[in-house]
Amino acid sequence: MASFVYHPAFQSLLLPALLSLACLGALRAGWGQARGPWVSLGAALGLVLALAAWPGLNWPATTQAHKLPWVVLASLLAMVPALASARAAARHHPLRPWLLAALVWGAASAWLLGMGAPLRLLLAAGGGALALGVSAWSTEAPGAEPTAAAGSAGALAVLLLGLVGMAVVAGSLLLAQLALMAAVATAVLGLWAWIGPRAGVRVGAAALMPLASSALVLLCLNLLSGQVPAGVPALLLLALTAPWWLARRAGAARHWRWRPLVVALLAAIPVLAALGWQTMWPGDAGAGAAGDDPYYTPRW
Repeated sequence: MASFVYHPAFQSLLLPALLSLACLGALRAGWGQARGPWVSLGAALGLVLALAAWPGLNWPATTQAHKLPWVVLASLLAMVPALASARAAARHHPLRPWLLAALVWGAASAWLLGMGAPLRLLLAAGGGALALGVSAWSTEAPGAEPTAAAGSAGALAVLLLGLVGMAVVAGSLLLAQLALMAAVATAVLGLWAWIGPRAGVRVGAAALMPLASSALVLLCLNLLSGQVPAGVPALLLLALTAPWWLARRAGAARHWRWRPLVVALLAAIPVLAALGWQTMWPGDAGAGAAGDDPYYTPRW
């Protein structure tokens, strides 16, 4: 039994799925439908708990692997003041969650990259804030209701699956496993929003921000490995815009139930293009070397 609990398949697939579902269900049972934005944070909470089990919430973080859980936790905690407004309309608006998540990401990028290269840090912080904004406002795409958040979560889950593939191509099982954990938690949120939009399930931008922050950390570490082209983030950012591609399409509003699936398929186009680019790219053998850090010394 102990060997099964520590098996990568359990840690990457079952653990985040079960914890995310358990947290969503527990928060729904405790708060009901009236606090939908708060309840939808259960997926991010489940991911934090899964990451606490592996690789662990170790402090100080001795490797890059141990920074990911802290960044996701910080982004999740930042959503508490984002949802603290007494007005329901303000709780659903993406502005406050995006601003707080962008601030957390700015600090996280400095933690991940250090202060030695200000231009690289500025690009990482600014690009990450832009990606968070695109993800946050994708829930407001015209004609996307009532499954807007499900489509946004689907696009983000596809992006994270792309990061799984990039890590595999780069030869890092550790990065691939962490990306798969985040992808599973995001997919659970998407399914949660998809199966019950008419039953009062309301998922806003706040639920997506911690999950999107995990994608930024994983992308940053993939880039640091030197095995991913520097232009890949632009393609992945394009994937996050997929919910807007169907905006105001007559068929999108009429077939709202299937819209998230179409959004996920559209998001897969730039993600697959990024993977194809990576496979043809020779890589940089000297970039990102970090001694025996398992992020940069893959252990197959």
